[in-house]
Amino acid sequence: MRVLLLNPPGQRMFIRDYFCSKTTKSNYLFHPIDLVMLSGIVGSRHEVAVLDCIAERLDVAAANARIDAFGPEALVSLVGSVSWDEDRAFLAAQAARGRRVIAIGDVLHERAEARLAEEPWLEAALGNFVGADVLKILERRYEDVRDSVVRKPDGAIEKLDGRGKLHGGYSIPRPRHELFPAHGYHFSFARSERFATILTDWGCPFPCTFCVMSTLGYASRPTPEVLEEVDELRSRGIRELFVMDQTFGVRKPRGLELCAEWERRGDLSWTTYARPDHADDELFAAMKRAGCHTVMMGVESADPEVLAGYKKKYDVADVREGFARAKRHGLRTVGTFIIGLPEETEESIRRSLDLALELELDFMSLNMAVPRFGTPFRARAIELGLVDENDLVMDQGGAEAKLPTQALDRDTMLALKKRMVRRFYLRPSYLWRRVTSAASLYELRAQAREGLALLFRNV
Repeated sequence: MRVLLLNPPGQRMFIRDYFCSKTTKSNYLFHPIDLVMLSGIVGSRHEVAVLDCIAERLDVAAANARIDAFGPEALVSLVGSVSWDEDRAFLAAQAARGRRVIAIGDVLHERAEARLAEEPWLEAALGNFVGADVLKILERRYEDVRDSVVRKPDGAIEKLDGRGKLHGGYSIPRPRHELFPAHGYHFSFARSERFATILTDWGCPFPCTFCVMSTLGYASRPTPEVLEEVDELRSRGIRELFVMDQTFGVRKPRGLELCAEWERRGDLSWTTYARPDHADDELFAAMKRAGCHTVMMGVESADPEVLAGYKKKYDVADVREGFARAKRHGLRTVGTFIIGLPEETEESIRRSLDLALELELDFMSLNMAVPRFGTPFRARAIELGLVDENDLVMDQGGAEAKLPTQALDRDTMLALKKRMVRRFYLRPSYLWRRVTSAASLYELRAQAREGLALLFRNV
């Protein structure tokens, strides 16, 4: 059948991706990894096309025209809590035109059976994007579905236990990167304009209670599959990668194997995530030789009690050592922080900024605390009365403060976050370091564009 993989239109620059959704913090937009992975799975059995309305900046009318031109029997669509009201209206209209709608996204990661009961246009909510459920649902083999919530032909809604939780390994056909728009994507840390987003594993084995990744289990793809995907990209002249593994090299021998293969190819350039307590000298050295130039690592907070309370499983000393280790191996560093947790105070925010300056980060990423669907933190926020369990719309990108803390209201939290961004990025010494360290004119221009967009959102 004809199946369209869809990133719906939106009034803002929405990122709907990997059970998270937000507005972009600056100007970046990477390929939605859900659809990238699904393109190989669905394309192995059906005629498949991709329409990324966000990347192509399509409004509702233009999106409808493109969908009509392809004439799909079914849509497999991203949805997000940040855009839920827009998404449900758009997709309900598609269902009214006789098209089947299967969806995946953060807003469906928790109580998906309730969402199906509320939204008669929705046939199924996928529990993951690396399994065969999408094919079983498209082919109406509902009895074989394992990790999704489905509406059967008789109207009954069936929830499967263990939704989306994978362990061990998984295998998928080669993702069809060639179906995605050639333009419209921007990545803050890419060193060339053309890049691809790939995923070599699923989920994360670490138990951080505010992160949805801890709810997904952990599994990895066979190395030959990853290499086949990367070599196909190289054959089309794409050598810049965003490796979206949530902790690259969780299984160190596999991480070293990938690095050895990429080093042997000798022409790759890439960015990925790591943990400051996990990536040792051997792994960082291998990553650098393989073409990695930037690592993103969680700092989260300078408060040891916060790190312990949210099960980060490392302390501030580990953070200092991990970032120093990355720098010794010539890797640029991005430190990610989460502010606005219930325990947050103005003093704790100041300490986090002090730590960011001490670490001499190349980039700082600030995330406002939000009660992500399916996480222990969401359950606690509901218990504390900080959020209503029926409130489905929220932005994880930091454009607004979703939660107050026990000491700070939302407006104060947002003002402190904006001040933290300005103080970090507007230091003359920092700006000079960014100008002098750019590897190319493209990179200098890209960073200037991203930086101006970030500051504009934080004035």
